Amino acid sequence: MNNQKEQILQVASKLFYEQGYKKTYLDQIAEICEITKPLISYYFKSKSSLARAVSDTFLFELKNKIAFKLYTDYFKGRKADLQVSTAVEIRLYNLMFLTDPNAMRFLKELADDKYEDLFSQDSIRLYKIHDRRYHLDIHDDTDELAMIANAARGASFSVLWAYDRGEFNCTQEDCLDYIARLNFILMHIDKARIDAILAESKEVIRQVPFSFKPYFQIE
Repeated sequence: MNNQKEQILQVASKLFYEQGYKKTYLDQIAEICEITKPLISYYFKSKSSLARAVSDTFLFELKNKIAFKLYTDYFKGRKADLQVSTAVEIRLYNLMFLTDPNAMRFLKELADDKYEDLFSQDSIRLYKIHDRRYHLDIHDDTDELAMIANAARGASFSVLWAYDRGEFNCTQEDCLDYIARLNFILMHIDKARIDAILAESKEVIRQVPFSFKPYFQIE
């Protein structure tokens, strides 16, 4: 990645986390990076698209860290179970927001400003991978994979935000279970298999230690 673009992302990520999305301005990012504001707009067309790039970056890093730890500490040479790995990713990703007020603030403020920039444009790729591996019962002629991707990300965020507002009479564990389950229901996975996926994903998290750090980090 271009060094200047990488610097903008790093500074933006720090400020979005510390100050929140609303109180972070492109002028401020430009001053810290010692560049002009139009140069930020050259790389990122708007503040919300910069925020989406920040979100995409930490999601990509989170996925890689989780995949590596599962490979080395859980599957240990066995063929990885993509469905279980995905359930672990979904659970930890959403848990990060539920346990870190700064991360949740960033998510909610971005959604308030421009909801469509809340989600990665590449999110459909996950469902394409699952379709190739498991031959999901979907209808290609209606672009159902794209519908599933949009439904999953929108519904997951809605449930997460509503839980954070205190609208549900359930535990955090119940909320995380529901969000993970929802993704597999939309992929038309059998209920018994979903139960097994969720049970193993929670066992994985019990066996493999993960911790959350400031600035959207997981170790």
